[in-house]
Amino acid sequence: MEKIKRALAKFIFWAVYPGLRIIYPMSIHWEDKKVTQEAFKNHCVVFSNHTGYVEGLFMTRLLGRFRVWTFVGKDWYEKKKLNWLFRNLPYLSMDRKGGMDTEWLDKATEKMNNGASIYILPEGHTSPVDQMDEFKPGFLVLAKQSGATLVPMYIDRKIKLFKKTNLVIGKPIYPDLHEKGRPSQVMKKHAESCRDIVKELGTKLVNGEIK
Repeated sequence: MEKIKRALAKFIFWAVYPGLRIIYPMSIHWEDKKVTQEAFKNHCVVFSNHTGYVEGLFMTRLLGRFRVWTFVGKDWYEKKKLNWLFRNLPYLSMDRKGGMDTEWLDKATEKMNNGASIYILPEGHTSPVDQMDEFKPGFLVLAKQSGATLVPMYIDRKIKLFKKTNLVIGKPIYPDLHEKGRPSQVMKKHAESCRDIVKELGTKLVNGEIK
């Protein structure tokens, strides 16, 4: 029965996606496609700003050939009508109100040890593009623990029906997550730097530096 559910979930995932791309048009831009795709041959932690609630669905499919898994809030993951789909597709649950709970970290590390990459939204909630909130450093803890490469992305607007959205996939970055200092302060510093890099991708897109 589980095999049937898994097959059905994958069929729905593949069948519905072309229609979603029509009603939610998206243009993909690479800062350096060759370099980034090379990085994806190994496991990566992919992160971006968080403008709306359908980003995870798009990223899992858009980056599917790179075996990218996406986190979904536990409150959504456990909804009766959606749970069977999430369980049989490349999604992981995260308790956004779990405080010090690290179960999500263990789940992600297990997937990455098997060669997968993880997409995560460091803001933890949606925010307007021009009011990007601080990045919580959990994604950096995951990168440090797994030895993964970091890949930044920028989404230029909330994904809306029949409104084109631009997605910029940046070059991989390699912050020194093992530098000396108080771990919480080191991670906070690099999280701020990562947010700045995401913002810079948006600036480059507007200035025509990324096509």
